[in-house]
Amino acid sequence: MKSLCLVLALAFATASGTVASASALPLPIGVTTVPLAVVTNDRDTSVSRLELMVNDAASVSGIYMETDASANSDPAKAKSMVYPLAGIESADGVVLGQGQGVKAVYLQGTIAAQAGQGKLVIRYLANGVFRHWKECRIDLKRVGPHDWQLVNAYDGQPIQQIEVKTWALGISTLGNVCPVANA
Repeated sequence: MKSLCLVLALAFATASGTVASASALPLPIGVTTVPLAVVTNDRDTSVSRLELMVNDAASVSGIYMETDASANSDPAKAKSMVYPLAGIESADGVVLGQGQGVKAVYLQGTIAAQAGQGKLVIRYLANGVFRHWKECRIDLKRVGPHDWQLVNAYDGQPIQQIEVKTWALGISTLGNVCPVANA
């Protein structure tokens, strides 16, 4: 049981840094990014920047996440990941965070670039022992010709930082995204 808790704790410590279901590639040619939010967690000092990928015609092609290594880890652990729009809009979405083989954070939803909006859901592993998942909704809105922002679907406030808050068996909440009652 103790080793399971350790494995789960490691999984959530890297929830914003180690990713799967994406391509570990540099930003595609002809694509620029629009900053959406900074992602931090309470287990280490790593910082991820979540950005929307758009082309010259302002058409959305996916999400780009760049993660800096934590202050006490090897700088080579910094990475950039590309999440194509087709993966985000698939039934299962994409895995944004995992560690030690445990998928802990998923992103799924739709982005209508022409309408300038999107509806996203972040699903996270709240209790790894009992495989209990929670989810929170996020809206995505165009606020300028080439500018977008994440918006809290529960209170309408812009989201500039997502704080992954953990506990021994999983993720307790996503600060600035989930309602307080979801904690």
